[in-house]
Amino acid sequence: MAATSTSRPGLIGSIFALVMSIFSSIFNWIVARCYTSQIVFNCAWEDPRLDREALKLTEEDQVVIITTAGCNVLSLAIEGPKHVYSIDRNHCQNALLELKLAAIREYDYATFWKLFGTGRLPNFSKVHYPRLRQHLSTAGRAFWDSHAHYFNGTGLRPSYFWHGCSGILAWVMLGYFRLIGVYRPLLELMEAKTIDEQKHIYKTKIEKRMWNPVIMWFLERSFTLALLNGVPEAQRELLEKEGGFKSIGLFIKDSMETIMTKLPIHDNYFYRVYLTGEYTKDCCPDYLTEEGFKTLKNGAVDKISIHTTTITEFLREHKKKDISRFVLLDHMDWMASAPKALSEEWSEMVAHSTDNCRFLWRSASKEATFVGDTSVTLPNGHETVTVKDVLKYDYQTANRLHELDRVHTYASFFIADLSL
Repeated sequence: MAATSTSRPGLIGSIFALVMSIFSSIFNWIVARCYTSQIVFNCAWEDPRLDREALKLTEEDQVVIITTAGCNVLSLAIEGPKHVYSIDRNHCQNALLELKLAAIREYDYATFWKLFGTGRLPNFSKVHYPRLRQHLSTAGRAFWDSHAHYFNGTGLRPSYFWHGCSGILAWVMLGYFRLIGVYRPLLELMEAKTIDEQKHIYKTKIEKRMWNPVIMWFLERSFTLALLNGVPEAQRELLEKEGGFKSIGLFIKDSMETIMTKLPIHDNYFYRVYLTGEYTKDCCPDYLTEEGFKTLKNGAVDKISIHTTTITEFLREHKKKDISRFVLLDHMDWMASAPKALSEEWSEMVAHSTDNCRFLWRSASKEATFVGDTSVTLPNGHETVTVKDVLKYDYQTANRLHELDRVHTYASFFIADLSL
């Protein structure tokens, strides 16, 4: 009897582990498919406030930036550079930016706000979308012909912001927050006017309920991270090995506590939009402000070009040595396990950079030594150095800005100038 009673829990545990392994494999396959056939990021998850101060754009600058949801592409265009090259391998992300550009060209501010501010415009797919379709590329039309219903404001997910990979996860999490009784306290937290008020709400109404064993287990799953912020396995490994945290779950907990108790939350539109399914006029991205919209409509949108490719391939076709700013987000983490591809990218970036070129990037690694150690073939084609040999880092400014990051889901932020 003793053998039977002790072996049964072990057997149940093994079966559970097998089921979860199969589930994770299936889910990871679905997520991988999403990267090429669905919108992964329906909002940008990098704080443009940091980028604006770090870039110090002028009307002579030409910028390369990764598209994601296009929010920060538009934010940079508002600043008035000469040109913004928006690049993404996922044609669905580029289709989203195309739709935003089309809506800016065709709509007045009030209608544009309904579409991308509240995430819903009744009868959009049938009444409004045909007007925007003329401005889209062939790939853009193919995507939105099947997904324009995201904005109709109907169904179980009546906001656009609850669609796409990150949107689906947000919607699922909302149900869970309601179940454990923290949804209303989180809304109350978003309205807090001071840090002390935020701390009080968090400590008395949120902390104990939110960080239970179920949510911590959920946050440790790779498929959750893939939906949450497009986190691939390579980036997860960086965070665990070099991020300074024992687990992904503890890193997320620490990040969320910083946002809720140490940084002003009243203008944190990144999290508000997922809690409510919409922005407010005083808590939204730059392109959704009336002033930002006017700047874009009056010509700034014409300074944006969209390219479905990699940075390396784009630069090989670009030919000119005229890029003065690169906004690389966290995508080099995705390439940490592919040093050859990363080397090729940096070699092309250096070859096409102006002498005063500045680079910004984020990482799950605190030091991101894999970037600095990446080999670079210089434009003469005969000399090979490393990235850290050709850059001058501004750690002081980068660290100061990183502490103010309203998203706070990266371990580090880097600002570096070309120094050949």
